[in-house]
Amino acid sequence: MTKFTKISATALFALFLTACDKPANKPAAEQAAATPAPAAQAQTEAAKPAEPVVDTGAEDYKKFQEWQQVQEKSIGNAINTEIEKLGEKSKVPAVVQDTINKAILAQIENIQKSAATLDIKDAQVNALKDKALEAMALGAKMITENDKLAKNPTPDAHKAFGELQAQLDKIAAEGQKIEAELATKYGPAPAPAPAPAPAPAPAPAPAPAPAPAPAPAPAPAPAPAPAPAPAPAPAPAPAPAPAPAPAPAQK
Repeated sequence: MTKFTKISATALFALFLTACDKPANKPAAEQAAATPAPAAQAQTEAAKPAEPVVDTGAEDYKKFQEWQQVQEKSIGNAINTEIEKLGEKSKVPAVVQDTINKAILAQIENIQKSAATLDIKDAQVNALKDKALEAMALGAKMITENDKLAKNPTPDAHKAFGELQAQLDKIAAEGQKIEAELATKYGPAPAPAPAPAPAPAPAPAPAPAPAPAPAPAPAPAPAPAPAPAPAPAPAPAPAPAPAPAPAPAQK
């Protein structure tokens, strides 16, 4: 992870992701014309009824947190969109880092414009916005310095980058302290609304009872045993040989 990847995640995503619009200094002539004379101002203020002090801290802090979450999401979406456009180039780390830097710089400008629409009256919440503005300005500057450092890593470039990192760490610590005080006073940041749970699937219809097995067919009656074959008739006894004829008598 490069130094700036860590910076962008810390300074612009996790800490503040906010900016506030400070009014430009008016010309001296306009300021003098807009400022009433002390005596007239005192009479005007005396004539005004005292306005009740309303504590808007809880409302302003909630408004700030919700706006902050929207900005975090917009930065993440912008980075993902630009990386998806890279196609095969998304495999080149240097190209990806340059794309991330440009997407963040573009979103910083959008966030500054969006911050101008926030109506924050509480002094402590506005102090958090001021720290956010400082962190964002430093983050944008560090993008540029990080690019210089990558192209020409001289000792002076490293020193300049380290000084910016130290400033960012200091602002981050101050902003976190204010954040902790506000969280203690008004409660932690609201968690994103959970996605609605899907409707339970309908219970499956019971399976039909299996049809009874057919009764087995009766076993066929055994075939009658075959009658025994008749014994063969005995062969007839041979006829006796005829007796020899007697010899004739001699004369």
